[in-house]
Amino acid sequence: MMPNLDLGLAQVLSSSLARCLTTMVWLLPTRLQPWRMFGTTWLLQDEVQDSGPQEQLTVNLVNHLGKKTTVPVREGENMLQLVLKHNLNFPGFGICKGALTCSTCHFILEKEVFQKLGPISEDELDILDLTYGVTATSHLACQLCMTKAMDKQTLWVPLETNTSYPK
Repeated sequence: MMPNLDLGLAQVLSSSLARCLTTMVWLLPTRLQPWRMFGTTWLLQDEVQDSGPQEQLTVNLVNHLGKKTTVPVREGENMLQLVLKHNLNFPGFGICKGALTCSTCHFILEKEVFQKLGPISEDELDILDLTYGVTATSHLACQLCMTKAMDKQTLWVPLETNTSYPK
């Protein structure tokens, strides 16, 4: 269902220009096109949608100074978003906003927990190669989502971090 063009405008325009205009109208933002049957969302792609009651999980996060914070978390929630949501003071976390272009949101996991997680992507491995304090069980928080295997486990921020990501 296409919007009706103003008849005065349609009479003045040539038929090829009128066809071009009706095609170009699809380039308008969705909010200006009420006849379209789909929409967009403003939520972050990593944000977990509330699908009713879920089992309450927790994770222990230890910052670079050794301060431990226990945080409630839902299964599937992204660890970087969790740190930002709870306003935890972890140096550099979120500098690249989870775009996988820096290594400032680096966590170290326990070996048993790390082995229960899926494989790390090649892109993440490339970033970890440039990371300060990397270990065999390192993971970037922006790429790490909560699982039941991580319930009540501890994740450490390394003692050394690189917060010199260009802004």
